[in-house]
Amino acid sequence: MPPSKNPLTLIVATTPIPTPTTTTTTIQNAAAAAAAPTLRLGIGLNGTLPWPRIKTDMSFFARITSRPPASHTTNAILMGRKTYDSIPATLRPLVKRVNTVVTRSVDDVRQRVEGDLQRRREKEEAKKREEEEKEEKKKEGVQGQALGLGQVQSSPGQGQTQGQTDAVVCAGLEEAIETLEATHGKEGRLGQMFVIGGAEIYAAALATQKTRAVRIVMTFVEKLAYEQDRTQVFECDTFFPVDQELLNETNGWKRVSAQEVSEWVGETVTGEWIVDGEVRVKMVGYERTN
Repeated sequence: MPPSKNPLTLIVATTPIPTPTTTTTTIQNAAAAAAAPTLRLGIGLNGTLPWPRIKTDMSFFARITSRPPASHTTNAILMGRKTYDSIPATLRPLVKRVNTVVTRSVDDVRQRVEGDLQRRREKEEAKKREEEEKEEKKKEGVQGQALGLGQVQSSPGQGQTQGQTDAVVCAGLEEAIETLEATHGKEGRLGQMFVIGGAEIYAAALATQKTRAVRIVMTFVEKLAYEQDRTQVFECDTFFPVDQELLNETNGWKRVSAQEVSEWVGETVTGEWIVDGEVRVKMVGYERTN
């Protein structure tokens, strides 16, 4: 089967964890490995992120996953049950996206997610009514001042759909993708598909590369002190399925330009380090080549 036209884009924040290789068989090789350790990519600790809140990365994630490619479409975010539960209860499901949860306990999780969705939609509707009331009062005020100058025109883009909040629960990643493409996709409402974790879901997404294009938009996160002292790392117990050294052409990956990443996400990405408090972050992109 040829790759799908609608690629999977993995969105992940990682931090480098130097780890001596365990494949050496001699003292000389062991010494060489210690001098050039494998860089594992840490993504989690105790079911949450290994680092404190990083505003730069969180706002980047929110913007690119909720920004649809067309006004009538909605992006989908695919995640495991633990990742869904790691979202603050007051924020889930995340708005303006199709929250797609993959779990073995479909019935129990679906009931809970549907309850979350109902409460979220009620909040959205209340907020929408409030905004409409404010807009109506604003129009009345402008019209009152515009005596005889004609009707007030809507501003560009006003009233356009910018993504609908929805939720889907499936037993596996392939089932989730098929469900999205058979429902939202068939109706022409499916935007981009973003995989947001955790490790098992990332691994499953990487395994789909024979049937569809796979991209990675990765945020590197480092302590500022890491540049001078490689022991200054975040503690992690969960890792991205592919080590940093393996994201190269030999292993079927291409590091793409900042311009290409910008085209993927719909905003300018420089590929340069950005300092945010005690850490620095850099957004980069990789594309599967085989």
